[in-house]
Amino acid sequence: MKVRDVRNLLVKDPVVMGPEQSVEELLAAIIKDPRTRYAYVVDKKGRLIGSVRMNDVVRYLFPFEAVVEGSTELSVGKYAYFEAKTVGDIMDDSPRFVKETTSLSDMADILIREKINELPVVDDQMRIVGQLSLYEVIATYLREVCPERIESNKDMNKGNES
Repeated sequence: MKVRDVRNLLVKDPVVMGPEQSVEELLAAIIKDPRTRYAYVVDKKGRLIGSVRMNDVVRYLFPFEAVVEGSTELSVGKYAYFEAKTVGDIMDDSPRFVKETTSLSDMADILIREKINELPVVDDQMRIVGQLSLYEVIATYLREVCPERIESNKDMNKGNES
């Protein structure tokens, strides 16, 4: 199975920003939907050039880190993110992505290896066409490989509803 085979599961409108947009605009866009874990950064032609993870936003909001040095001293260091003004300042300029021709197993490998839960899907010009998450990959896999298990889980859940 390829990513294009689960096109109906794509999040059609993931958060997309330009690198010149402010971090405040990024924060506003991300908090609109609490399920959002990424914002994707595109150039003026709409091509994917970077991404910002929710963790990067947290680092921006909470820029100080306590670091234990030695056995008894505690010092506080400052994150570079504190000085960030634009999305481009905090974006990862090597975003992970898949194309519609990528197999679901290859996509799963990327998700697992990179310890991420979602990926943008891009076309041949690197324009974002949507986003897929690990949840969609697992659900599709289970439906294809062991549909009887999905049906038995539905039946068990019906019994718990009464």
